[in-house]
Amino acid sequence: MEAKTKSRMVMVASWLIIIGILGLVYKFVVEPRLGSRREKLVENTGTQKYDHEIKVAHDSFPGYAILRSDAVKNLLGRQAIKLTFVDDKADYVRRARDLKSGKVQMAVFTIDAYLKAGSVIGEFPGSIVLVIDESKGADAIVAHKRGVPSIPNLSNPKARIVLTPDSPSETLARIMINTMSLPSLPTSWASDANGAEDVYKKLKSADPGQPAAYVLWEPYVTKALAIDGVHLLLDSSKLKGYIVDVLVVQREFLDTQRELVTHIVQAYLRANYDYSNQSEGLLSLIESDAKQYGDKLNSNEASQLVKGIEWRNTVENYAHFGIISGNKAKDSEKLETMIGKIIQVLVKTKSIASDPFSGNYGNLFFEGILRSLRTDDFHPGVLNTNGAGGLEGILVDTPNVAEEKVREEVALNPLSDDNWTTLAPVAAMKIEPIQFGRGNARILPGSKRALTDIATKLKSFPQYYLRVVGHTRKEGDPTANKLLATQRAEAAAKALKDAGIKNHRIRAIASTRTSTKMQGGAAQSVTFELLGKPY
Repeated sequence: MEAKTKSRMVMVASWLIIIGILGLVYKFVVEPRLGSRREKLVENTGTQKYDHEIKVAHDSFPGYAILRSDAVKNLLGRQAIKLTFVDDKADYVRRARDLKSGKVQMAVFTIDAYLKAGSVIGEFPGSIVLVIDESKGADAIVAHKRGVPSIPNLSNPKARIVLTPDSPSETLARIMINTMSLPSLPTSWASDANGAEDVYKKLKSADPGQPAAYVLWEPYVTKALAIDGVHLLLDSSKLKGYIVDVLVVQREFLDTQRELVTHIVQAYLRANYDYSNQSEGLLSLIESDAKQYGDKLNSNEASQLVKGIEWRNTVENYAHFGIISGNKAKDSEKLETMIGKIIQVLVKTKSIASDPFSGNYGNLFFEGILRSLRTDDFHPGVLNTNGAGGLEGILVDTPNVAEEKVREEVALNPLSDDNWTTLAPVAAMKIEPIQFGRGNARILPGSKRALTDIATKLKSFPQYYLRVVGHTRKEGDPTANKLLATQRAEAAAKALKDAGIKNHRIRAIASTRTSTKMQGGAAQSVTFELLGKPY
């Protein structure tokens, strides 16, 4: 009996060994061959083959919808190129590190986000090759009107600004703080939130009487303004050249695979051209993109988003990269200018320690691809067969194709005396004191740089008027004091006009009341007040 039991155990063990061996043979020999056959079958019977897969780091911001569109996908598919999008949930430092390591070959950033992320990791591993869009209302600072009736009310030791750290929204708050005088705003002004939805929830649950502002982006700007008593303090429609999205390519990849990058830039510009010429198509794209990558939008929210973003066309990119200039470029800012003034905001508000480029901003972008398109007379609405600036083997006859142009900033109109009185005060500008000669209106050399800085800020806030106010002092002859105050205000206004600010945007006056806060010579100086049409 014991012998039979042993025999059965040996037989069971043998079968287990045989089954195990067969399993290993299947796993390591048969299955790989079957898998290879399946892959070949898919390859031989499928319609889409790719020679290149390029990974792009991104997040759910709808401004990137055109880059993610089927139009771009189909155009690149003809070149056997596939874009794979890697969502890092707007972790810009991770995005910069992934670009550095080669985990992704491309990434989208706002310029400010790239500057901050590069400063954190200690280098800028990619070059900007394209300007995608600019926020023109899609980012905003809002508040309960009872707690913060206007921006100057944030000059309060208890004031807080609720925002998402390291986001373009944080930069919008820093732009406001750098431009507008808020002397009593505490150094610990930022209150952190986790995205626009979280900011929106904090706004809804806040005490309306507290001195707090909230920085968010669409669609939550529209949602926030639907709350009773909430109003706009500042949005990106009032700015120029600050909140700008760009396409960044890893430097090594750009150096070795420039032709691939060129195809991607071309495909994007073609898709952008088509969507820009069919507003309903763009609206539909935004709605479908939000379903796939972000939060579902209703038609009103999608419409507000389209209004709040300006997608940059080919010619506008030529202007930003300095490939065209003068009348063709109109008032477009060059990338160097944008980068420089954004760095100034970040340094002055202590977001970064210093200028990482020491003024050499050309190191951050590469204009070669766009320059070659310009040389080849590339037009995004025309496909041709010559391989230069087109898709080989494809011809689209478009004799009436529309030419692209640089869009002009909406200009402020000249105002009558009565219209000046209807403007809403926004805030006093943050400036270094303007110094004059003793008892006269001659601006001292040391103050000319401050006036240049004011002019630069005004160019970046093209939707505001400016009132230059000369202040009088209590001592001395009131009539003489007022005359001197007027002359000094006019001298400062003239300096700004000479620096390129339109004459009709500026009005110089003397204060009608004496200052009790300023004493002596300081009281004989000038201040600069931003004015705007009410939102």
